[in-house]
Order: sequence, then C-alpha cells, then structure tokens
Amino acid sequence: MSLTNKKVGTYRIAVVGPVDMVSGLQALGVEAFSATNSVDALEQLRAIKKVSNDPEDSRTYAVVCVIDDVLENVDQAEYAKAVEGALPAVVVLPGPAGATGVAIERLRLLAQKAVGSSLI
Repeated sequence: MSLTNKKVGTYRIAVVGPVDMVSGLQALGVEAFSATNSVDALEQLRAIKKVSNDPEDSRTYAVVCVIDDVLENVDQAEYAKAVEGALPAVVVLPGPAGATGVAIERLRLLAQKAVGSSLI
C-alpha cells in the first residue's frame, strides 16, 4: 500500500512474519517480507530500514508491521537498534494464536527507561 507525500514521494507499508500470514496482505498492496524467527525478522527490519534511508532508492517505508510470533526470542538490544528512528514506524501485531507479550514487554522496557521504574 502506498501513501503519497508531496514533499518526499510515496510511502510504503510492509509486513514481516511467517509467509502464510503475510502473503495474503499483498492483495491489499502491502509488501510482504518472510521471517520465521527473530533472527530473520531482525534481518528484514534492518534491510527495510536501510532501503528507507537510502536517498538513491525510491522505496521509503512509513510503517512496518511485524507479527509478534517471530519476535518471541528477540534480543531486546538488537531489536531497539533495528527500530530506532522516526521512519519506518514499527508496529507489532498479534499472531493467529494471540499476543505473545512481546509488544507489552517492549512497552514496559521503554516506560522503565523513561521513568526509571517499572510501571507496567
């Protein structure tokens, strides 16, 4: 799916996760990136961020949705590096079995870092 911004050009939306979950979203114009585990997901996030920040490349992703099943055992420090910055914004979506708690854990760590104690 593309969103147009007259100053920058066209923004894109991507989704990262198991191929059986993300391939159906291609019909909606979302670009699907396959990942079966946290290592694959981090590699895909880094690649998407690199493309988005490359002035020579016309592809700029505004939003990247990641299925939380593939982030279950992710190294939080590496994940934080992969998602830092304004664009693309990374949104964690629950998988078919429901939420695994990855998004809540990430939110808890960010709140703890900002406030100095655990709020969640």
